Parts: sequence; structure tokens; C-alpha cells
Amino acid sequence: MKVTLQPNGCALYAGREWQLISQPGQGMRVFVEKNRHSAFNQLKNKARSNYNALYLYSQLMSLNNRHGMLRSLVSRAKMQQMRLQLEGGSINYNVVDGCVFIGEFGFSGGKSQVAGLYKIERLSPQELDTKAISGISTKNIAINGAFSDLDGAARAMPSFIERGYKPDTTQASLNHDGFCLFFNTCGAGISSDMRQFVDTSSIGGGTQGAQKLAKLIRLEAKKAKEVQWTLHEKGHAVFKQALSIALREMTTTEKSRLSKHKVFYANPTMNLNLIDSYRKEAGMQLAPQPPLLNNTSLEQTWVTGNFVSESVISYRQLKEQGENGLRNVTAGNIASNALTRLGILGIGSYAVPTLGIGIAGWAVAWGTLVASNIGNPNHKVMENGADFFNHVFNCLSKK
Repeated sequence: MKVTLQPNGCALYAGREWQLISQPGQGMRVFVEKNRHSAFNQLKNKARSNYNALYLYSQLMSLNNRHGMLRSLVSRAKMQQMRLQLEGGSINYNVVDGCVFIGEFGFSGGKSQVAGLYKIERLSPQELDTKAISGISTKNIAINGAFSDLDGAARAMPSFIERGYKPDTTQASLNHDGFCLFFNTCGAGISSDMRQFVDTSSIGGGTQGAQKLAKLIRLEAKKAKEVQWTLHEKGHAVFKQALSIALREMTTTEKSRLSKHKVFYANPTMNLNLIDSYRKEAGMQLAPQPPLLNNTSLEQTWVTGNFVSESVISYRQLKEQGENGLRNVTAGNIASNALTRLGILGIGSYAVPTLGIGIAGWAVAWGTLVASNIGNPNHKVMENGADFFNHVFNCLSKK
């Protein structure tokens, strides 16, 4: 179909009139149907205070360049028909004569759980209320790792939040005040690992979940209020990528307000030094409690390189906040954690077995490490050997 451009910035296409929404001279021209232009303006105004609206608006505006299009699916029937899949929605559009014509866009409104911000409140010992919200409404916010659903993540996060911000924050206070959860729909398995890889390496600008979280961080920076982040497992990767995106979009004044934000690392499945470099760039503080690292976890320690990085971050915290015996922020605590990991290495956990007693040591070390990685240990707070044995015994008793 032919496109006819008009002097007033409109275009005639497919027998309908379309209104230009992109900036003239900046990439491809992007149009919405004229009778939907008011809806687009409403979305633009809402984007000033609602992270979901800002996310959708930013995705619409990204279609004026090839980067936005490379993330889209092409129709098998007609090459000019494309779809950009979003977290919880999509944008359908046509590309004709160097112009982009947006058709249906928005969120699906279904009941499926998508990446986004939720307020978690405890109604009873067994019952939780999870409500989607447009901005952080509590002091504490967590980003979960690999959980199959929102309810599982919501029930597990309080113990990690408490670990990062005790004694001022407890599970009892969280039950009373509630907390926010940015639900990370990473799930488990290979697809989960791939999502983490995309966010860790920044391929294609990161996952859509990271894109959405970036808009939340950007809007929260305008409010200049105290926020306590708890990052759990694969939540580290999506936060790292989101913070990277947000820092490129924020003004100097907005960045300065992030100094009221604190970050706690819990059971990280990516390198802590990498994510902490973005935390430092943003001017965020470390949480009062040192990072939580399960020393017997293959993924958390050796695969990620955190057997070294955890000590680096802990010493950085000691330098920034000073020694605090109440919160285990001391040189002795850091050295003890490092020696624990070296002890596991020393008995042959990653060495090739030699002869005699070396073989026995290697077998015992590998046996304990393998045992510690069954039964979702990343979903638990595991501080010491007692926690490890309790976890193993509980797993064995269920078989």
C-alpha cells in the first residue's frame, strides 16, 4: 500500500489518516492512527509517574530505529507486519516506505503473572495479598531469583530482606508493614540461565524485564526517598542491567538521589564485582549486613568467581561503613568466610585426586558440594555448616 505524507505531519496509509509521534529528523517516522492519538498522549502523560506506562512509551518510541526493530518478530505472511513482544503485552506495527505505523499496543490485562512490581502484604500466617502497583510504596523491595510463581517468591523473600537489614528490619516488621517485590519471571532451567546471560552480558539491551525495571529505577530516583533493595539469585543480573540502562537515561540530579538507596546481595549467581561496579557508579550504599553467600554452593562461589569477589565487596563495605561487630562487618568475619571457602578448596573439592588419602578427601568434598546443591538451596538463607547439614537432612528425609 502506498504512503502519502502530508505537510501537517500526518500520513495517509491503508485508507486511514495517521499522526506522527516521533521527533522529525530523528530516525524513521513513527505514526499512530489519528483516532488513537489522544490515547497515546494519555500514555505519555501517565509515563511521568507510572513505570509501566513509561516502559510502554519508551518501547513505542524505540521503533524509530533499527535497534527497536531487531527485537521484533516478523509475520510469515507479510514481511512488513511486525510484533514487538513486551513483558505482559505487545506492540503490533507495519513498516512501509521507511515509516512505522503502529496498530494495537498495550498490556494484555490477563491474569498471568508477568515481570513487574507488586505490593506484598500478609493477611494471615498462611495467606498473602499480592497486588500490582505503579511505584515503590514501602521501604523494602526485593528482586527474586528462580521461582516458578509470584507466591513462592513472595513467601521466600522476607528471610533474605531480614538478613540484609537486621536488626532494624525483621520478618515481624515486614509482616506488619509489607514489602514490595519486583517479580522476576526467570523461572528455572536453561531458559532461566539464558535470561541471566542476556542481562549479565547486555546482549540486545537486556531482557524486557530489565527494560521494565530500568523505568522503575528512573522514576524512583525522582522521589529522593530511602529504598532498601534485596537482590536474590538471578535477580542480581536483571538489576545490574536495569541499573545500567537507567544510569544512561537519568540526569545528574536524579543520579545524586540514588545515594539514599541501599543494596543487599543474597545468594548471587553472577559475579558480585561486576554488579557492584554499577552500584558504585549509581552512588548507592551497601546494606548494613555483608553479602550472603552459601560457601558450599558451586554456582554461588566457584562458577561465578565469588569465592574471591565476596571478600572484595565485604572489605569495600568495611571501608565505606566502618567496623560493626553487631552486624558482622569486621575484618575477622571477612577472613573467616574466605578461609571457609579455601578450606573446601584445600581438601580437594576442585583438584584432581591423587593417591591414597587424597582420593578420600576429594570424594568427601565433592559429595558434600553435590549434596548442598539439591533441593533448591538458593531459596534459603544458609550461613554455616549447621544450615548446610539441616538442608541436606531435610532433603534426604523427604525421599
